[in-house]
Amino acid sequence: MDKRSNPRREINTSIACQRYISSNDDVSIDGNMKNCCPAGFYAELKEPVQAGTILVVRTTGSSWEASADDGPRTMALAEVRWSKPLAVEGRACYATGLKYLVAY
Repeated sequence: MDKRSNPRREINTSIACQRYISSNDDVSIDGNMKNCCPAGFYAELKEPVQAGTILVVRTTGSSWEASADDGPRTMALAEVRWSKPLAVEGRACYATGLKYLVAY
């Protein structure tokens, strides 16, 4: 049974994430957004991120023909809700669910 309150839109666009912290941490965590809805999105990231971490997420790839209402946000603050290891095409990545906090 799906507990989602919003239907997901399939997408495959590159993203770059940075932890939203006060120190001078400019390490980028790259990945791909795989689906999204107005409340959040699913991404496959190259590094693990702990649940509860706030990320600044920026789309760096094409977003197909998504509208502003249901497509990915160009830049957003998002909270990591969960993350787990995943093997994709023989390489490790981390399946990650994120909830939008503020989106632009």
